[in-house]
Order: sequence, then structure tokens, then C-alpha cells
Amino acid sequence: MVTMEQTPVVVVGGGPSGLTMGLALAKHKVHSTILEKEPTIDQDPRGVFLNGDAVRILYDLGLVEQWPEIGHEPKKINFHRTTFKKRPFYSMDTSDDFLSQAVPNGFLHVQPKLEAALANLIHKSEYCTLRRGCAVQDRKSGDSGMTISYRNESDADCSITCNWLIGADGKRGIVRKHFLEASAGIRQQDSSYRYDGTWVAANLRINLPTPNTHPQLPFWSHGMSPEQVFNLYWPKDWHFCTPPGKPTACGRFGPFEDRVWRHEFAEHGWRDDMDATELLWEHITPMITHDRDHHGERFKDGPVTYPQDCITIIRCRPFTFTHKVVNKWFDGRTVLIGDAAHVYPPFGGEGIASGIRDAHQLAWRIALSQSCPLRVSAVKQQLNTWAEERRKGAKNAADFTKLNGTLCNEEETWGFWVFRNVESVLKMIPFFSYLPNPRSMTEAKGYQGVKGVFFLTRFGGGGKLAQVYMDSTDSGNVFLSDHLLRHEQSLLTLIVLDTGNREEAITALKSSDISPSMLSPEDIIVVKNKKHTISPQTHVTGYSPTSLSDGTIPNGYSPATYWSRLGKGSYAYAIVRPDFYIFALLRNKEELEHAIVGLMGILAGRDNSSVSPRARL
Repeated sequence: MVTMEQTPVVVVGGGPSGLTMGLALAKHKVHSTILEKEPTIDQDPRGVFLNGDAVRILYDLGLVEQWPEIGHEPKKINFHRTTFKKRPFYSMDTSDDFLSQAVPNGFLHVQPKLEAALANLIHKSEYCTLRRGCAVQDRKSGDSGMTISYRNESDADCSITCNWLIGADGKRGIVRKHFLEASAGIRQQDSSYRYDGTWVAANLRINLPTPNTHPQLPFWSHGMSPEQVFNLYWPKDWHFCTPPGKPTACGRFGPFEDRVWRHEFAEHGWRDDMDATELLWEHITPMITHDRDHHGERFKDGPVTYPQDCITIIRCRPFTFTHKVVNKWFDGRTVLIGDAAHVYPPFGGEGIASGIRDAHQLAWRIALSQSCPLRVSAVKQQLNTWAEERRKGAKNAADFTKLNGTLCNEEETWGFWVFRNVESVLKMIPFFSYLPNPRSMTEAKGYQGVKGVFFLTRFGGGGKLAQVYMDSTDSGNVFLSDHLLRHEQSLLTLIVLDTGNREEAITALKSSDISPSMLSPEDIIVVKNKKHTISPQTHVTGYSPTSLSDGTIPNGYSPATYWSRLGKGSYAYAIVRPDFYIFALLRNKEELEHAIVGLMGILAGRDNSSVSPRARL
């Protein structure tokens, strides 16, 4: 007997992308069911680096207290010649707040622990269900939506009807390979970064030698502790080793106390008769052989290799790395995210991160379709805007991957030699100590310049809102500013800035036909540059960007970045999407009214993002 049920959204795949999708939908009170074919979490740590605003997104979805149990924040990405034993010829500082998001720019995690933490949040949610051991079999369309057939963990046939099917089941998953390739011609294709190469990827667990277990080693006579030995042989942060020699990517990941190490190296002449483990030992042994202690003093009896019996190989096998993106991201209401939509080489940590971005930026659009009755053409238009933005996002991720990949796989170019030497000189000049990070400019620009998008180009939309710490006028509590974008009723946020007037904003909304589920007078936020500029007579809670005095803020953090993304005080109002992107910046009430009309036009399925504006008032 087939069990039938119904839910608005079915997500196929319970990896990071699928779990993020469920949590992002739950944030907007949209119910979903995640079907994962594996009965338990795969304990093989696959992706190890979570990059950029993916960290910010997971903070926003509630993954805050669990971070120390999942991994650690790297402070530098180091580029060496031949081996990580050598002094890096370039180190990229990743601890600076160059993305203007207040939380870490990257995270070296253990993927099974990340998935377990996300699944735990899913289990606590009333809006999402995760079912393991459920293998999807078929998809059929009908008058009431799509019916998804699957076999559950008890090997029983089940069916579930939904309005949306999200394929988050990887590059070989059933949603794209079986439901969309033949029927809709959707397949992954070569994209902006052409790379194909076979690498051997290994995960190692490192145990500490001690005077009791390894009394013959010379470390103890040099006064070294087991922890100092570990730090000497397995240095902190992340390391790319460039030619001469095989390109290599390696480093610690996960919580420090786990002592796990990822080691990947190029093996472009790979043949199936090769032994990956044998190649690993051949490659890594010179790197974990030292002739000096932690103070640079030579070992009396010559070089010493880290004891092989203290190294456990968790996994060691070849992988073919490539970059591909789908030619189309959706068909009807079947949508692809994560590895089902795109794959990357591991040089930029963009694989999992891009899937998290896909989910975060899609979820509120699905919530929009659930809360506002939209014509079929309007729903398609919203998916088109998402696909255009994500295609740009995939290109940005590929560009960063290409930058790191070029540095890792090739000998240093003349251009990069000039760049790093200029940067070294600038670091010695007071008050001008660094070149702007190219990623900070890309992050601030957001989706500006992309056509057919969900923002108003004519009103300065498309940029990304910075995240800072906020101080409230009534309680004095300090919190991350992204919390201001969470509402019980509306999807978008109307922010009243320094020269704006809250009552004017309320009047503009009430005089329009905009649905409260999009913009609500009750969800208007007042943010002023200085806390004292908010009049206590208004009895309205206001917020001001601030800093922290407990030493936890990242280097380069500045509350002023919030205003720099909002026109530095030249605007009275801002409309912001729930995924941190700016919909419109307005100078006065009249422009606000025009922006509301433009928003309603987009909801009606018209492309109002780049229509010629009325003269600015």
C-alpha cells in the first residue's frame, strides 16, 4: 500500500545544500520535507573549507554556538614553493574583515559534523522534516502539483505531493540525471574556468608521539612537548604548494583537538593500476621530515620523519576535479542547487559555499510564491531572476577558484610577482598598509550589472548590505545587524535612514496596494548613524552600528561599512531583501513610492529592474 501525503516543498538530498534549503524555508515558515537516500551521515570528510558569505548565511540560520565543535577559522592561506616546510612566498590574510560581514570569512570544518549540526537544527524546527534512507524513484506532474515516489527506510513504497521539487542530490543525483536531462535538456557544461585534473585526496588523523610511546625520537632531548612536535610537522592554517613539484593543497581542518589533516596533490598521469596510498606516502614523507627542532637547532643524528604509526589514513583515493555549471537551473518548479547545478575544483572552497548561497537566495522566492498569489508567468520570472543572479554568483566563485588554482598549479607569473612585492612595500607605509582585497569590491558590488534581476537598478539596487554589530536605543543589547532582516510578516525590510521619516514611510506603504507579506508598516526598521540622533519622544526602537570591546571583532572591522553600502548618508530609505541584497536606495518619499510601484511590477512578472527612471527628485 502506498502512503500519500502533501507538503509545499520536497528537497532531494540531505547534504549541506539540502539542509540549508530546509532551514532557509523554515525561516520563512514554509514547510518542507528532505529526502536523503543514505540512512546515516557519510563520515568521510569531503569538503573541508566553507568560504565567504556562506558562513554569514549559516550564522543567520542559527548555526552559531556549534561552530567550535565543527571546525576553526584559518588566519592565513599560505603559498609555498614545492612544500609547506618552506617559508611561504605569499600569505593571504583571511582574518581581516574584508567582506564586511563581522563573522569569519572562512571556516575549516569537518563536513560530517557540519551536516550533523544542520540536521540537529532541522529536527528542532516545526517547519522541516528530514527523512533518511529514502530513495526517490519517480516524479509525476498533475493538477495538484508534483507527486514524488520514493522507497523509505523500511523498504515501503511512499508518495508525497508537492508544489516545488528541489534537487540537492549532487552531480549524479536522480533529479537532474533522470528527471531533467532527457525531458528538459538540462546538463552540466564547461563554464568560465576550464580545469580538468586528477588529484589524490587524503584525510589523515594525526596522533601525538610521546616520550613513552616513542622514546627513541630526539624531540624530547631538545625539550619539545608532543604538541610542539605536532605544530612543527603539521603547521596551522591552509597551504598551497606550487611547482616545481606536484601542486598540493593541504592543511588542518575541523576542531584543533581532532588533529585531522587534508592532503591533496596533483596526479595528472593517473592510471587505474596505481596505488593511491603508496603515492601518498611517497609524496608526503619528504614534507614531514625535518632536520631541525622548533627553535631551528639541528637534530644530532640527522633528519627525523614524523612516526608513520601516528598517522591514520581515513581516506585516500583519486578524484577528477573540474568546473561545470548547468545550462539551465530549473524546469517548471523543479530547481537544481548545489553540486546538482555546479561543481568546482577545491582551490577556493566554493563547492559547499555556492550550494548554501543557492538555497538561501531561492528560499525566500519560494516563500514569496507561497504567500503572494502569483501568475505562472510571474513565478517563472522570479526563478529567472534567481537563476541570473546565481549564474553571476557561480562566475564570481569560479574567478576566485581560478585565482587560487593558478597560483597553486603554475609557477609564479610576472604579474603576481609585481603584485605581492608592491603589497609588501605598502605594508611598510603607515596608514596605507595594504592593497584593497579584490573580493571586497566584488562582495560590495553584489549583483549590480546583472540584467533581469529582483532589484531596481535605477534606484541603486543590487549591492550587498554589510553586516555589523547593532546597538538598540531601548535595551542597549548588541547583536549582528542581519537579525534586523527577520520579520514575522514581511519578506523585505524597509529601513529608515538618517534623513528619512518613519511616518512618511508608513504613509507610503499604506497608500499603496503592496501586500504586507512583502512590505509591512509593522516591520519598518529605524537605523541611524548615531544612537543619540533617535528621538526618545518617538517611542520607536532605533538601532545604530557599533563596535564591541571584548576583543572578538575581526581585524579591520568598522561600523562605517554599513553606511558605505547605503550611500554614506545620501539616502533616506533602503529596501533590503532577506538574503542581504539591496533592492533599492531612495532619497525621499516620492522615490520610495516609485520603488514600491516598481516592486509591485516585478511581482506581476514585469522586468522593472532597468526601466528608464523618472527624474530623481
